[in-house]
Amino acid sequence: MPNIYIFLTVIISSLIKGVSGFGFALISLPILLTWYEPKEIIPVLMICNLVASVFIILQKKNQQLIDKASIFLILSGGIFTLTGVFVLKYVDANRLVHFSGVVFLVITLLSFIKSNKRHAILPAYVYPIVGAIIGTITGIISISGPPLALFLNRANVDNKQFREIFAWFSVVTAVIAIVGYYQVGWLTPQVLKLSLLFSPILLAGTIVGKYFNGIIPIKSFRTINILLTLISCFLLLIR
Repeated sequence: MPNIYIFLTVIISSLIKGVSGFGFALISLPILLTWYEPKEIIPVLMICNLVASVFIILQKKNQQLIDKASIFLILSGGIFTLTGVFVLKYVDANRLVHFSGVVFLVITLLSFIKSNKRHAILPAYVYPIVGAIIGTITGIISISGPPLALFLNRANVDNKQFREIFAWFSVVTAVIAIVGYYQVGWLTPQVLKLSLLFSPILLAGTIVGKYFNGIIPIKSFRTINILLTLISCFLLLIR
């Protein structure tokens, strides 16, 4: 039975997911690795993230938020998620976690760099390439937040598009990753039990987080999110 610290980790990570549309696995993975092996907890986080992302997609929308370029990004991410799953099968998981910590640390530090120049529109071919890279990372450690957030900020999408693209990307990559986990034998009874236990907490956090999204100043939230990401990177590196 998970202890109180595990539940607190899931609750806090769920609230962050509800506010921003991402961050559940980013915050919870390095902490949960204290109690679980990577190959045990990563499928759990992927299943939970799938449930929450489907919930976000089903919320009522007033306009079409997914364009053609975003579709290429999402589909490419889904296809290459399988690459990450098979890399995780054959390469030491702890080394992959440490490597991902370094990559996410660099990406997070890059997010501090601001440019006064107006960004040019990204060419269409960039989207599937970025999707392939992020999909591979997602398959390995179930985390896509930092690189996808940085890319979407560079693509100048608005807040609603940001949240919607994240949700669809999570759904597609999670479904494909879960199929891959099944093929390699990682969907154990323990994984399914933890997923059933954590999913209601994540759904509740998604609902409450959406409320806080409307009252927290966007600058304050971005600062908090970057700090949390840096903490998570540090925990991944020392794991």
